[in-house]
Amino acid sequence: MPHHPDTSRPRSLGLSAVLLCLGLAAAPATHAASPEWETPATSHKDVKPYADVTALQAVVLPPPPAEGTQADRDDVAGVLARQQVDPARRASAELDGELLYDRFAPLLGIELKRERFPALISLLNRSVRQAGQPAFAAKQIYRRLRPYQRLTLSQVCGRSGGSKPDPDAQQRTSYPSGHSTYGWTTALVLARVAPDKAAALLARANEYADSRLICGMHFQSDVEAGRQLATAVVSQLDLNPEFQQDLQRARAELAAAR
Repeated sequence: MPHHPDTSRPRSLGLSAVLLCLGLAAAPATHAASPEWETPATSHKDVKPYADVTALQAVVLPPPPAEGTQADRDDVAGVLARQQVDPARRASAELDGELLYDRFAPLLGIELKRERFPALISLLNRSVRQAGQPAFAAKQIYRRLRPYQRLTLSQVCGRSGGSKPDPDAQQRTSYPSGHSTYGWTTALVLARVAPDKAAALLARANEYADSRLICGMHFQSDVEAGRQLATAVVSQLDLNPEFQQDLQRARAELAAAR
């Protein structure tokens, strides 16, 4: 799990903390943890979403492909194919599994730290927190096994070796991908803060989501579901007056630093 830095530095929120905040489930294994994202110095529990959109998953997401269907076989083939990437891409995928904002900030030409960009960090935190509501609610409904729980994989991110099938695994949280949801939410919000970087940010979100296949953590339909959820959440945020006010503050903050 992510370490707990002192309050003079940005704090991180792992998947177990998110789930406990949402009251959805117990903590999963370390290698399934969510990426680090910054929170206020007090507590991650103080990060308030702009609205409760937990029920959005029922509107946006179809069920994941049933095992044995053609769509599921395509999912399996996709994960196995992505096991063959070169070492540099795998190393990037490992970092994507551990970090969130730091994987997008270079595209803006900044180091995204709370001390320098409090309005932007707050905007992202609240948006990501909101996107996590329907994502983790759906995980508990669909209870899909992750690739490393179903397949024999040669490499799995966060583990020294590969994996063997474990159909009795207790943690079944593959659908939708939380990382994909977070990554796409981050990219979509940042694209509204810096429209001139939108194309690069969205391309990075696609790569960030693809990292979950490389890591053996998710199937293609999982990461696509994360993209769909993030798109729906941010579309609703566009209509939220408080979000729009915070967006203007974040734009001004970034403009002053560029």
